[in-house]
Amino acid sequence: MNSNVICDLVVVTYDIGPSLSPFVAKVIDVINSDTKTEHVLTPMGSVIEGQFDDVMALVREIFFKFAPEYERLGITIKIDFRASKQNRIKGKVSSVNEKLNPDLVNPK
Repeated sequence: MNSNVICDLVVVTYDIGPSLSPFVAKVIDVINSDTKTEHVLTPMGSVIEGQFDDVMALVREIFFKFAPEYERLGITIKIDFRASKQNRIKGKVSSVNEKLNPDLVNPK
């Protein structure tokens, strides 16, 4: 069975003050080191695509890397599974872009 999923992942700590970018960079370093998944950094988190077990292994790795170092972590995970599709990070965005009304895209 195809178990390809898209995971919307947000990992934050409440221990470092208002700027999270140094912590986010550390999380992205862990994600970048993973060779079994693909990801896209967004302003509010990361979108990760891969086999369910590989994505969950990456989330587990992130948790166990940072939990000993920080008093408090917030981790939000949303999973989207569609059996008939793969390579959906780019495909979902492309599909919406194709359907947009060109008169309303980036109005001035």
